[in-house]
Amino acid sequence: MRQILYDLWGIPISSFGVFLLLAFFAAIAVARRAAHTRLGVDPNQTLDLALYAIIAGIVGGRIGFILISPEQFLQDPIKMVTLWRDGGLVFYGALIAALLLIRVYTKRWTVSFGALLDAFAPGLVLGYGIAMIGALLHGLFPGKATGVPWAIDVFLVRRHPTQIYLALAAAAVLLILRAQRQQQLAPGTLFTLALFLQAVARFVVDFFVDAPAAAGPFTLGQLASGVVALVTGALLVRLQRRAPVEEAEPVAGVPV
Repeated sequence: MRQILYDLWGIPISSFGVFLLLAFFAAIAVARRAAHTRLGVDPNQTLDLALYAIIAGIVGGRIGFILISPEQFLQDPIKMVTLWRDGGLVFYGALIAALLLIRVYTKRWTVSFGALLDAFAPGLVLGYGIAMIGALLHGLFPGKATGVPWAIDVFLVRRHPTQIYLALAAAAVLLILRAQRQQQLAPGTLFTLALFLQAVARFVVDFFVDAPAAAGPFTLGQLASGVVALVTGALLVRLQRRAPVEEAEPVAGVPV
């Protein structure tokens, strides 16, 4: 575990921050290629959209973290903006903020919102997996103490490598999305499937995370993931009942 990778002019740069940046680069690269290849969207437009979505996601993820851990910021409010020090982000808060931004930004595009999200889905999952490496180095989501052979030392205790579990789950989700990509699916199905699988994975892995229970035996992360799994599962059933819809023409990325 290495929380601080280096010191830049007196500012400590966290390992999570570095890998989060790498995750953004990877997600944008995959999204640009997929949106251009599958939908004909101008890569520059995708880049602009991705950058705005990242900013919205960081803000939304930080707000979510502050809301679930307000005690950390009451004494020192300046910590609310020192993301590079603690790496505190909530995934679903970031996701909701980014989705709202994408919806508003692309409202006048002729490409369907669901088809665009499908093109972004693999990049999102890849970025999540990369971010988990930073979470491992930083000590975020520490696992419970265990004696399994693959346990790792975190805070001087042998623990479940829960971050690796989540990274492997992301890799599995990528393979599933790749297998489904050739199917005739309603727009939005791949993205919804990715969220469903990620939520299920997080719910299961949280049984091994050293986190306090919020309701019965379940952690706050499990409650959030459970809600997302139920909602996206119901949405998947609804999408499966729809007849496949033809995608827009290659000029779809151009605003009208």
